[in-house]
Amino acid sequence: MAAYIWRCDLSKQYGRYKSAIDEAAVRVLKRGVYTLGREVALFEKEFAKYVGRAYGVGVGSGTDALMLALKVSGIRPGDEVITSTYAPTPVATAIALAGGVPVFADIEEESCCIDPEAVRKSLSRRTRFIVPVHLFGNVCDMPAIREVMKDRRITIVEDAAQAHGSMLGGKKAGALGDISCFSFYPTKNLGACGDGGMVMTDSKVAADRLRLLRNYGKKSNPFDSEILGYNSRLDELQASILRVKLRFLDQMNAERASLVGLYKEGLRGTPISFLEGYDNTKANYHILTVIVERDRDGLIRFLERRDIQTNVYYPRPLHSMNAFRQYLKKGQTLPASERMSRRALALPLYPEMKKSAVLFVIDGIQKHYSKKNQRYG
Repeated sequence: MAAYIWRCDLSKQYGRYKSAIDEAAVRVLKRGVYTLGREVALFEKEFAKYVGRAYGVGVGSGTDALMLALKVSGIRPGDEVITSTYAPTPVATAIALAGGVPVFADIEEESCCIDPEAVRKSLSRRTRFIVPVHLFGNVCDMPAIREVMKDRRITIVEDAAQAHGSMLGGKKAGALGDISCFSFYPTKNLGACGDGGMVMTDSKVAADRLRLLRNYGKKSNPFDSEILGYNSRLDELQASILRVKLRFLDQMNAERASLVGLYKEGLRGTPISFLEGYDNTKANYHILTVIVERDRDGLIRFLERRDIQTNVYYPRPLHSMNAFRQYLKKGQTLPASERMSRRALALPLYPEMKKSAVLFVIDGIQKHYSKKNQRYG
C-alpha cells in the first residue's frame, strides 16, 4: 500500500457526498440565516423521527447536550450521577459543569459498557441520575440498568454520542433513556464539519425549556431573557450538512459492519479479540476498538512503520485523571476499566475504507505476531 492508512479519514466522506454537501452549504450561505433557522428546525425533526423521539433540540456540542439534559432534568448541586469511568472526558466534564458529582462505576470488559452490578454497588441516598454511555457503538444493558433503578426515583440520561443507529430490541439508541444526548463531532457516524449536539426527549415541556437554555433564556423577544441560559446553538451550516449525511447513515453503518466482518475473519488465531454486544443489540461500529491480549504497544509501533495509524481509546480511565481524581471514593477500585486501558486498540475503520486497506492492516497484524516476530511477544 502506497498511501498512509488513517484510522478515520474524513476527507473520503466529503468526496463521496461532495455535490450534496456543497449544495446544502451554498443554500444556507445564500439564505443568510446562520443560527436557529430552517435547517436546524428541519434536522431536529428528521433526526428525532429517525431515533424515535418526539423532540430533538440542537445544541453546540455533545458535552453541552449532556450538561443541558441534566439541567433540564432538575439536577441540584451535590446530586450524585453514576457513570462509567471508561468513557470520554466530556461525560464527567458535563456532569461536573451541571453541578453534579460524578460517581464512577466499572465496565463489563466484553462490551466496554457500564456494568449494571457496579451501578447497583454505586447507589447511595444521594444518587439522582445515571448516565450510561453506549461506548464504541455498543449499547448498554438498559433492561438490567432499569432493573437496578427499579423503585428508585433516578433519571436515566442516555449518552448516545457514539451510537447513531445502534439498536436494542428494535429501538434505536437515544430512545432508551428518560432523556438522551448525541454528539455530531466530525468523527462520529453522523458527523458534522465542526461541533454539534442534540438533546432528545418525549416531553414538550422539557423540549421548550431546552430551547430557552440553549439561547440565553430567550423565547421570542431577542432582547429579553426569561431564564438564565447559555450560548449553545447548533448552527445552520452544520445542520444542513447533517441533513445530507442522515440520508445515508444506515448505509454507512452497514458498510462499517461489512468491513468489521472482514477484520474478524482475517484476525482469527491472532491475540486480537473483538468486543461483544448484549443480546438483541446491534452496534454501529463507531470505533473498531479491539482487545489486544499481547504486546499492544509493540503492535502499535509495528503498524506505524507500515504507515497504518491506530489509536488507544482510552489510555486512562476518567478516575485516574487529575481533573476527576477527587471524585474517586476512598478505597474504590475499578480493575476492569484499568485493564481495558492497557489492552484496547482502535483499528482503522470508516465507511469509505477499501477492502484492500483492511486486508493490508490484517496482514500487518499477522506479520507482527508471526514466528519471525516472537521478539515482540
